Amino acid sequence: MDFSDIVEATGKSIVRVEGRRTRPSSGVVWGPNRVVTVAHAVDRDGDLVVGLDGVEHKAKLKGRDPGTDLALLEVEAVLSPATFDDGERVKVGQPALLLARPGETVRATSGIIQARGNKPWRTQRGGELDRYLETDAAHQPGWSGGALVAADGKVLGITSTGLVRGSSLTIPVPTVRRVVAQLEQHGQVRRSWVGLSLQPVRLPDDVQKQTGEDLGLLVVGVEKGGPGDKAGIAYGDTVLHLGDDTVKSLEDFYLWMRQDRVGQTFAAKVFRNGKVDTVQVTLGAKP
Repeated sequence: MDFSDIVEATGKSIVRVEGRRTRPSSGVVWGPNRVVTVAHAVDRDGDLVVGLDGVEHKAKLKGRDPGTDLALLEVEAVLSPATFDDGERVKVGQPALLLARPGETVRATSGIIQARGNKPWRTQRGGELDRYLETDAAHQPGWSGGALVAADGKVLGITSTGLVRGSSLTIPVPTVRRVVAQLEQHGQVRRSWVGLSLQPVRLPDDVQKQTGEDLGLLVVGVEKGGPGDKAGIAYGDTVLHLGDDTVKSLEDFYLWMRQDRVGQTFAAKVFRNGKVDTVQVTLGAKP
């Protein structure tokens, strides 16, 4: 498919978003009356405007998540959704387009995928992207909230300059899908919270023989009144299991906590006072 054909076809799903006092940003039509944009470009709940092909539509904020820099808008119009790709086959070096609509018309620039992570990546704001995705395409003012588009015309994610200072990243489609589902239901992303500060440790040989585990997470801080505190987890305990899963690293822990498990109760296996103990933890929502 020619790049101009991609711009013409996919550009019908790229909108202008007026949600802040300064310059407009861009957005991507997610559903017939839903637009996804970046959270840092929406600083009010009402009086939002979505523009497409010279026509302006009123919109309201359904929810926002600063952690992943995503916001969901409900538009008083039926728009044409883009076609999305989860990006499982994306490779470094493949060509891609950035499409945005900071003004009346759609704008485009091209580049290549210059970085792709295979593991979840935690943002500086506490959110989590399903993978790290970056291009070398030039990013202009007002382009945040636009789309990274593959050579087949499918949208790979939403572009953002709000996650890493001085850099443009792409929020991949699996992350957008997960966040949008929570914004639709709760108006925000609920992140599971246990109220513990943890540090990876290698267990002594005798403890390894007793527990069958070589690594664990040492509790180095407990938030008073938090879920871990209420469950009886204390400073100096070593967490070995959460539910049915072992947690040998902070990455294991964050992956386990990333899901919306708020209000659910799980067995936590800990090593304390020379023996393995099991406590029941009911997870809360991150304050």
